[in-house]
Amino acid sequence: MTFVDALAFQLFSLAFVATLLFYAGVSDYRTYLKRGFREAYLLLRSQAVLFGVMGIVVLIIGLWGEMTWPISVLSNGSNVMGAYNILFYDPYLMLGMVLVSFAVCVMMRLNTRYAGLLALMTGALSIYYGINAYMLGLTEEPLFTLILYIGLGGTAIFTFPVTIFVDKIIIEPMHGNKTDKNVKRFITWPWKLAHLGFLLFLLFSAASALLALAIGGGALAPHLSNPP
Repeated sequence: MTFVDALAFQLFSLAFVATLLFYAGVSDYRTYLKRGFREAYLLLRSQAVLFGVMGIVVLIIGLWGEMTWPISVLSNGSNVMGAYNILFYDPYLMLGMVLVSFAVCVMMRLNTRYAGLLALMTGALSIYYGINAYMLGLTEEPLFTLILYIGLGGTAIFTFPVTIFVDKIIIEPMHGNKTDKNVKRFITWPWKLAHLGFLLFLLFSAASALLALAIGGGALAPHLSNPP
């Protein structure tokens, strides 16, 4: 079976997704505060197209990785590539599912919290995979791999409260003849918690983007010159 090395692209795609999440979160929130939920929804819908495209690409590569398991057997007869396949493609495939489901919910004006719940479970699973990869020393940089999986997992976990936030202030008001309410409701404690979750989401997404870019950039040259 021919081995196709997609690791660098996977890392860069993760960085692109994390960057898009960060930018979308900031721009949507600012648009909501300045122009109201209708303009925020129009912006979110345009962003959902990009989430959907990225999700389809991630989903295809994830399915390919799962269906070709084990990818390869090394020349010494060991089947270590099967372990890398599990580590890299299981969470990656679920990420594609989250992105596509979120994009569809936004385009159809459905509650996004269920896509957020799937993201939460995916994030917890990613952190679990990263911890096991670190303890088994599966990569050349186990500590950086662990930090990356924690960063991406944290981003996915805090996507859940963000989607509840999005449903309450953008999606649900779009279903009726509602007008924008005064932003004073944000001073109540549930909205303060929502803001805290939103800030943590932004923090994890920014950190994940930088980590994925750094690791992907470091892996590109070695994989181009000497593919595994």
